[in-house]
Amino acid sequence: PGLARFVAQRAAAAGDGRFALGLSGGSLVELLTRHLPPAIESCSAAPARWLLAFCDERLVPPEHPDSTAGAYQVS
Repeated sequence: PGLARFVAQRAAAAGDGRFALGLSGGSLVELLTRHLPPAIESCSAAPARWLLAFCDERLVPPEHPDSTAGAYQVS
């Protein structure tokens, strides 16, 4: 929850609402998909203006089981 709050607070502090976030896989997927939505709501961040970059060392399509982007879509 602390990481999610930190991300949301940094995003809310962005002057023009634009915010870039690199997302890795593993245990971070569950943590962020569970805790980031309520953290965003609590500090009025604007996720529609965010740029999400999936940090995926595997060269696989999103539907592949090893894909970081796919892991976030499923969660």
